[in-house]
Amino acid sequence: MTRVRNNAFRESRETVIDDGELGKALDNANSIEYEYFRLGALAVLSLLRLSGKRRSEIALIPLENFKIENDLLTVTFSLEKKKRKHKKCPTCNTKNSATALFCKKCGCGISDVQVAFTSKQAKSLKAFPLSDPLTQNVLNYLDNLIRLNPIPKFWLPSGRSVFGHYFIIPYQHLSDREVFNIVRDTSETLWSHLFRETVASDIVKQDNSIIAAFKVQKRLDLEDMRTGFNYLQRFAKDIINRKSKEDFAKC
Repeated sequence: MTRVRNNAFRESRETVIDDGELGKALDNANSIEYEYFRLGALAVLSLLRLSGKRRSEIALIPLENFKIENDLLTVTFSLEKKKRKHKKCPTCNTKNSATALFCKKCGCGISDVQVAFTSKQAKSLKAFPLSDPLTQNVLNYLDNLIRLNPIPKFWLPSGRSVFGHYFIIPYQHLSDREVFNIVRDTSETLWSHLFRETVASDIVKQDNSIIAAFKVQKRLDLEDMRTGFNYLQRFAKDIINRKSKEDFAKC
């Protein structure tokens, strides 16, 4: 299970989110008095559970990336990819590994070249059935959002509270920390990355063969397939242990 610093409960937790725990968080979100924040909290919890996306990927979705196609809600996510270190050869502009002493193309010495960073940009389209109550939570919030004037660029627009009134900043989005706070305010036991673990466990519980690792990689858009195998190993053990206990209880 993911290790979260400065919280003994989260560090020791060994289970993913069950329906009862999610239901309590949704009930807490549904009790928020101000409609905008109430619908927003329900939508954030729901999209995290549906998609398993990182909180930063949830935070910066443009509103136009939500579309209804047939019986599905499609969402295009901008993926968070790891920044890669490299050295750029001053002679031929070839990118080399950060530890390279000579350019792999022209042989020029690059031991003194400063290490730079590049990040990969990628998109991922996910689809969720309109019949799912969690999808409906997202749609209810979007319906409320498009009534605003002006309509914000992002589905989670930033805002500012002034003298008890909340003003939306239409061309800025919430930070990933603010998404984390939305989850924290609705539950003392949940955090945003735990939804990612839970989606992975859904896949492994349906198929604990080696193919599940590839399914997890595709569903969560993992860059490194080894992470998918880590999920498989973790949750397959959980399934085997649970099955053993059930078989023992029948004896």
